[in-house]
Amino acid sequence: MVDFLKTPKEFQDLLERKGYTLEDVKNAFSRKIKELSGKEFIREKDPLGEKEHKRKVGRFVTLIQSDYPYKMFILQELYAGEEAEVRIGYYIVSKKKLANEGILSIQWGQFSPNFPKGDLKELIRRAEEKGIL
Repeated sequence: MVDFLKTPKEFQDLLERKGYTLEDVKNAFSRKIKELSGKEFIREKDPLGEKEHKRKVGRFVTLIQSDYPYKMFILQELYAGEEAEVRIGYYIVSKKKLANEGILSIQWGQFSPNFPKGDLKELIRRAEEKGIL
């Protein structure tokens, strides 16, 4: 079992032990952004986790966390019919896959995102600039 790595230094050491660099992480996030650009729909579970819904996606903006470059925030439009909603989430390098399997894998974050305040402001600024907000 992998212990939580609390600092960028601990994560950097793990990356190096597994043969990766921060540039590899940036490239993995770039591939994820390209994948997201081609996506028309996502699947979401309802709050009770009993049903899965297919939802149309629209525009989005991303931002790599300023003090932890292994996490990328996303602000994204979702549609239920004609009405647009916005969700904020994140993608993160899977510490478990990296430590246990040596694989650099980008995963959807399963917990609510915590932001440095300046990063949240920047993500909102980008969303406003793109016309999402």
